[in-house]
Amino acid sequence: MIIRLTETTTDEIVSTLLSEGVSSGSRVLTLVIDTDRAGLEDALVAAHGASLDHPCRIVAVVSPTSADGDADDDRRHNGHRPDATVGHLDAEIRIGHDAGAGETLVLFPEGEAARHADTLVVPFLLPDVPVVTWWPYAPPTRPATSPLGALATTRITNTPSQPDPSSALAALAPEYMRGDIDLAWTRITLWRAMVASTLDSLLCAGEIRGVVVAGEPHNASVSLMIRWLRLRLGVAVERVDAPDIPGIATITVRTDSGDLVITRKDHERVMITRPGIERPQVVTMARREPVATMNEELRRLSPDLVYEEVLATFLKDSVLTADAEERTEL
Repeated sequence: MIIRLTETTTDEIVSTLLSEGVSSGSRVLTLVIDTDRAGLEDALVAAHGASLDHPCRIVAVVSPTSADGDADDDRRHNGHRPDATVGHLDAEIRIGHDAGAGETLVLFPEGEAARHADTLVVPFLLPDVPVVTWWPYAPPTRPATSPLGALATTRITNTPSQPDPSSALAALAPEYMRGDIDLAWTRITLWRAMVASTLDSLLCAGEIRGVVVAGEPHNASVSLMIRWLRLRLGVAVERVDAPDIPGIATITVRTDSGDLVITRKDHERVMITRPGIERPQVVTMARREPVATMNEELRRLSPDLVYEEVLATFLKDSVLTADAEERTEL
């Protein structure tokens, strides 16, 4: 069921929740989503799917429509668009099958109300449970100190949604604070587990001489995988573009005995080819959908220190680049 409120207030929204008998007793967190109108429904699909394992209250704040954008007449009182200089709030309350395992509040602030989104959200935060803020599309410059990010202990960005994901991730590195996480990292959880289990014996024997990672150009997950491998293996890791393959295509490990190759075979499987063994091993490892990545992060809700370590290498790279450019100029 979807209840639409036009030109409303936070008090009226709370009263409507109470009149509908909405109880927050079984909720384990509040998930705040900062999105736009175009991305709202896709973001809610992922959030509602994750809420089945983590019952939560979802509060989605939808950024105002631009002056030349669609007027969203279906939710506008009498079909008119309010003056953007005046505070104005429309809202939807979604419960039952329209809201996953919890209730969903969708806020459409305009004008002055949109400039104080955090004060709109505070009345809907559940007491004594964590607050998570998620930006499914464009992240703020500094998530931890942004208005909605400051409300949360965990802040989730999604640089894979950006035109240049690797550059977007690198831009977040200088502003990182514990509690920040990006779904580009969560996407490679299974890859990291696969690589760790496959290379464990080779690493102990000191047989690894180098690694080549082939993957989608500008892919943030590929960038993170390369940096993680460099830190963990202590060898050179080369990047090769594979434009026709989304994400990671292959990881080739150079060893004294030959190449060990882990290849993405299809959407559901990877193939491991070991030196000296004629028949490859096929292992199930499905590509991670948004629901799965959100599920993992809502389950963790604690700082990921490995991600912090890997993200810091972006800063080191930028310092080295700046030093090299300075020496060139001299």
